[in-house]
Amino acid sequence: MALSVVWTRRAIAGYVDILDYIETKWTEKEVTAFEGQVAGFLEQLSKHPDLLKRSEFKDIRRGPINRLTIVTYRVREDQLEILNVRSARQKPE
Repeated sequence: MALSVVWTRRAIAGYVDILDYIETKWTEKEVTAFEGQVAGFLEQLSKHPDLLKRSEFKDIRRGPINRLTIVTYRVREDQLEILNVRSARQKPE
């Protein structure tokens, strides 16, 4: 059974920042491809929440969506909580 996916404000802001960057530097084709890639990844993650490596903090996992995008999340009851989405070129907060 797949977990429901819930985004924090920080994760939404990070995702929007990445989309804004792609929109200014690339074409609509790349924006659509990125959105599809993230959606597909999160679908798989909701089915297999232990897919990515645990961080040093309890119950938090982190790893790549693709080679340029990092996701941080945790599992709470029946939800997958997306804590942050950022460019791999950014330092984590």
